[in-house]
Amino acid sequence: MNIMAGIDIGGTKIRAVLLDGKRTIKAREFKTPKNLTTFKKLLGGILNSYNAKKIGIGAPGAISKNKILFCPNIKYLKNFDISQLARPAVGGGTWTSKFKLDNDARCFARAECGKKPCLAIILGTGVGRAFAKNGKVLKIKKFEYSERWERQYQKLRDSKNNKRLSAFLTAKISVLIKKFKPEVIIISGGVSTRKNLKLGFPHKKSKLGKNAAAIGATMLFQ
Repeated sequence: MNIMAGIDIGGTKIRAVLLDGKRTIKAREFKTPKNLTTFKKLLGGILNSYNAKKIGIGAPGAISKNKILFCPNIKYLKNFDISQLARPAVGGGTWTSKFKLDNDARCFARAECGKKPCLAIILGTGVGRAFAKNGKVLKIKKFEYSERWERQYQKLRDSKNNKRLSAFLTAKISVLIKKFKPEVIIISGGVSTRKNLKLGFPHKKSKLGKNAAAIGATMLFQ
């Protein structure tokens, strides 16, 4: 058995999956805690219950090895080292699992993109972006930070004016399309599921749905 856990940390929700190879055994969703203490308790509890030997974590923002340097919509995760989730820190025996961490959009792209040049976009609390080429996800540091227009996106998202939001996102994402020239564009995230959201360029919806980024986090061990 090749048991792995994948965690996708989002601004409003956390998705956790347990995999045996490529088969999903368990998938759960939780509200993202409001403070670090509750966050550590929640994640520690999930990981203890899953008891996986390999744990991949995807988080929004800037990443350096196993540390979240900056997380735009979860301020308390600034400079958070995921080794703090080790079992002794949450009450329980010796921790033998291996951790790996990456940006959540790169995890999403890792799970969804194939060999063709692929632009992966997550429309959620913020806007995650990643680009893959020849089956490899490129580490584009600029994508780890919010776009200048993200606050405007959030205002339009919260206004529920999907017509204006559609036009806004079409214009902004088209700039990325022009720059990277993807052959495939994959869109995910809660906002992407809105019925009246109509983007003015060809794109595909995520095949793996809500679990995509969490599954992509486990692929850090490949």
